[in-house]
Amino acid sequence: MIMYIYSIFPSVDGEVNGFSQGALTTFIRFSGCNLHCKWCDTHYALKKESGKDLPLIEIMEKVESIGLKKVTITGGEPLLQLEGFLELTRALFQGDYAVTVETNGSFPCNGYGVQSWVVDYKLPSSGCEDKMTTHAFEKLREQDFVKFIIETEDDFEQAVMVQRAFQDRLKLLCKFAYSPCFGKLDPNTLIHWLLKEKAPNTILNLQLHKFCDLKEPN
Repeated sequence: MIMYIYSIFPSVDGEVNGFSQGALTTFIRFSGCNLHCKWCDTHYALKKESGKDLPLIEIMEKVESIGLKKVTITGGEPLLQLEGFLELTRALFQGDYAVTVETNGSFPCNGYGVQSWVVDYKLPSSGCEDKMTTHAFEKLREQDFVKFIIETEDDFEQAVMVQRAFQDRLKLLCKFAYSPCFGKLDPNTLIHWLLKEKAPNTILNLQLHKFCDLKEPN
């Protein structure tokens, strides 16, 4: 199975996940995405052809050569290449790797041997809220996260409404991560809003890769 991969490299998890923020990890970045979010920080991987077509054996050889037992699959949007994604996660599971997947909220997340999902919910300022589907979130577990990028108070209020709906109607036990849009919203303002709301299973997520000099090779 051939997959279009933009890069495979060691770094630390800048986002929240079930293995904690800042964990040493090998990133596998799929190329190609079906959304064009205003806050995308990986424009270079939006087109499928921006990546290299790699067979599973080459991907696994690169992961094994890096030598970390934690893997973060991201994009682009990895679930656009579902058949290859499933083959990769099966191979990683068989190799006893701990796997986190970051995905954009427009595809169902149903396990696939993934230990921790981090699923974006796009808010009004992103320009992609209409692409969100309940099916992407309804199978999330305690070790998974819904992640909101907050630019404005309207974004925050919408995120709170979404969280309440997911917890009350879908009975989700996952955690909800609120990230201030880098350079647009003061984290202290978001902290104030969160403390006022007192929502359960809620954390502040500061994107470490935005504060650290973490270069990604091409």
